[in-house]
Amino acid sequence: MARRIDSLRRGMAERDIDCVLGTSYVGSYYLSGVPIHWFGRPLATIIPLEGDAAMVESIIELEHTRAQSWIEDIRTYYDYNTAPSYEDPQPPLASMIELTRDVLGARGLMSARIGIEKAGMPVGHYESLRDAVPDAELVDISPLLATLRMVLSDEELALVRAADEIADIGQRALIDAVQTGKSDFEIELPVRQTMIQAVLERHPGKPFSLHAMSGLGSGTKGAGHSEWITWNDEDVVRPGQLLETVVDVWLWGYWGNVERAVAVGEPDERTGHAFEVMIEANEAAIAAVKPGVRLADVDRAAKQVLDRYGYPTMTGTGCGRGVTSYEGNARELHMDLRLYSDVVLEPGMAFSIEPDVREPGVGTFRHCNTIIVTEDGCEVDSTVPRGVIWV
Repeated sequence: MARRIDSLRRGMAERDIDCVLGTSYVGSYYLSGVPIHWFGRPLATIIPLEGDAAMVESIIELEHTRAQSWIEDIRTYYDYNTAPSYEDPQPPLASMIELTRDVLGARGLMSARIGIEKAGMPVGHYESLRDAVPDAELVDISPLLATLRMVLSDEELALVRAADEIADIGQRALIDAVQTGKSDFEIELPVRQTMIQAVLERHPGKPFSLHAMSGLGSGTKGAGHSEWITWNDEDVVRPGQLLETVVDVWLWGYWGNVERAVAVGEPDERTGHAFEVMIEANEAAIAAVKPGVRLADVDRAAKQVLDRYGYPTMTGTGCGRGVTSYEGNARELHMDLRLYSDVVLEPGMAFSIEPDVREPGVGTFRHCNTIIVTEDGCEVDSTVPRGVIWV
């Protein structure tokens, strides 16, 4: 946390920013050390260029903030007011803005240049803040915060690797569990139990979240990128299917993920060809990763293979690893593998590689791994085989 705040303040000084407000889940978490999905109770982590930091949050977050954050000045509000008074009630946003203004006023920042997360701040929140500090200049700090998060520290990489290790355990258990006639429920539930047990044994006390999806019918993407489960007992494993298995694990909000395409029975010629093309595209992208290469060029390496075989794709080749959350709409967008990305790779950057192939009548499938950039290339953070897999 000390390194993060020092880096932030150097960036602030270079941009003549007097204070930063972290108001998104990921921005506040990154700066405060306490993860809060604010869920209708907005918050602000306030980092001045000089002087003490502060947090403004709902009182229900107070105890775990005290336990987890380095920040000592914590201002709290109730659901109906800034104090436990039923007179003149107001909604949480009004209380958060009022207490934020108090902090800024106490630090002489009412007419300062204040950095805000414009990329993720609701318009209503922006307007309320602007009205509360009309003499301040509100400056977008989103690009600076995104840049700071691009290169993961040793501590962050340890969490990503630990999450990937649990995902590996889940992925192997999932592949072993695939049998004809089994439903999503029969496959996925014991896999989840295996992963939970592994977390409890290897990382006691670390907060976690996890998914395991067999890829059967609606189980793969029926609910999109959400926390929902979409099991269907009537949909069972059948010979000839090509499943897209997905295993996600979060430790302290850091994302680990392993995905594998799994054929039920030895693939026929058409499916086998598509499978081989996907693997070739995946390995071409992995081989392209090294310091000094642009993210766009890694994406292009995969797409060139797909183009050569006539397989167009609707997606990019991967997405950033770090502090992510479906429920917090938190994604490391600047580390996504896209043709428009000019980000130049450095050691410590992490992202997935997952080019997919769409074969009519078979489906969409891919392998997916976390890739960590090293001094001379990259580390593929999974031990699950990356070739053609069939059971």
